Amino acid sequence: MSLTGIVQLKSIWSKALGLSKNDSDWDKDNFVLNLLGIGLLPTFQFLHEHKPDFESFEKWVIQQHGMAIDSSLVDACNNYFVQSEDSNNPYQEAVLSADDLKFWNENGYVIVKNAITFEDVNASKKAIWDFLQKEEEDANTWYQPHPDWQGIMVNLYRHPTLDSNRHSVRIKKAFEQIWGTNQLVVTTDKVGYNPPETDSFKYRGIGLHWDTSLATPIPFGVQGILYLTDTLPHQGALTLVPGFHLIIHEWLKQLPTETNPREVDLTTFHPIPIAANAGDLIIWNHALPHGSSPNRASLPRLVQYLYWSPPITQLQQKWL
Repeated sequence: MSLTGIVQLKSIWSKALGLSKNDSDWDKDNFVLNLLGIGLLPTFQFLHEHKPDFESFEKWVIQQHGMAIDSSLVDACNNYFVQSEDSNNPYQEAVLSADDLKFWNENGYVIVKNAITFEDVNASKKAIWDFLQKEEEDANTWYQPHPDWQGIMVNLYRHPTLDSNRHSVRIKKAFEQIWGTNQLVVTTDKVGYNPPETDSFKYRGIGLHWDTSLATPIPFGVQGILYLTDTLPHQGALTLVPGFHLIIHEWLKQLPTETNPREVDLTTFHPIPIAANAGDLIIWNHALPHGSSPNRASLPRLVQYLYWSPPITQLQQKWL
């Protein structure tokens, strides 16, 4: 008998350990892990490192929830359905204005101002600084290595403040307006740390890229980044190509045969860095080429990656 009662966990466990040849339903696996607030990467790291039997895996999942998983959450996982707290209130005040949505449609991104409070910004920054064992006021600590600081990513997924940010009413409402539904689930993703470049420390991120398959047609999807520091254009800001979602299919069609679209120089499309304040959320269409950028300012950039999407979203079976 299953300890959790969550049906999809058996599929996740068996595929990770190579016990199942079924390579489908990754969208359902990802949804369940996000709904549980565990995250795909931490789960698979645990499974690959420990190779537990199924009962031990379930015990680990339960431990992530303080030794008890609420029955309503189990039901939501099994039904692939998330009951939004405000689903019976379609008249909740909109976060994105008509002008915001027009800008979104034309440019493929939008800035949600003051998505979280000043207090939550400070608590989030402290959580990251503490996790990295660095001091915000002491630049001598900024570059000390940490096993969970890789590139510009930090493998910090769960913290009460980060969880609170994910469930910000303003943030969720903005995604609801973009998706046109309140039946959404939030990702459990990493945070980011990008300190200023020095003579001995250079930017460790990557350039413009996509995190989705470029096999056409590219299904609609979104991504999001929550700034936890005031971020200037030259402070490692998110950089993207506005409006590319409107031309990407035609652009891909016109590329010479055998050309890898991921190797094409996209600077001719005039990418721009997106400056914003601490507490602002940037949502972008995942068809936009995007990336972080070198931090040439005087202070680090801290961010949290998150987005809401329907429980089951269309995925391309072919990776291009």
